[in-house]
Amino acid sequence: METEKKDIELKVRSSQACISDGYQLFSGNFRKIFKATWWLAIGFAILQAGASALPTLLSPTLMLPASLLAIVIVALWLFVANKQLKKRQLIKPLPPLPFMSWLRHLGKVFIVTVVCLFIVTILALLTTLPMGILMMANLQSQVGVLNGDPSGMPDSVMWLSIVVFAIAGFIQAYVWITLIPTFYLMKASMSIQDKEKEEFNKKTI
Repeated sequence: METEKKDIELKVRSSQACISDGYQLFSGNFRKIFKATWWLAIGFAILQAGASALPTLLSPTLMLPASLLAIVIVALWLFVANKQLKKRQLIKPLPPLPFMSWLRHLGKVFIVTVVCLFIVTILALLTTLPMGILMMANLQSQVGVLNGDPSGMPDSVMWLSIVVFAIAGFIQAYVWITLIPTFYLMKASMSIQDKEKEEFNKKTI
């Protein structure tokens, strides 16, 4: 992820700086990230399309399992994408942080997580609006069929829905991946801050 050295400089950052620098890091290196992950994003899109199709094309009663499956798919995508970016040396591996370190920085972790999830949610809603409209239409049709009404959707709706879900899933893949550079800078900041504190304590003993 290195375009300008200042963008990837590992240092102590505030919560706001972790978020802003993380998104700048993503946008400034989007082409490299896309080149390293596009084929994985296709797999993510197919899986997400399958999860979205369960309640809309099969039965509305599958909404809860589909939602849980979508969460698992997102978690798996972030794990695999993070590994791929490290493999391509777009981000550097960081040493694991002990549990107590996460507790000490709980405030920063909470703020960064909440703000990033809010941003991702807004972006996901904007980029998947056509999918949402199609899902609502399909759900209403399915509910009508369960109540004995004829389906008002054309025969080609299944394939059209799958294509729309897959395209939306591909876009969502890069919405979710914005979390990686942000959390990368946050973790680096926490690690450096702990190290500086440890060195300071040794000097004062």
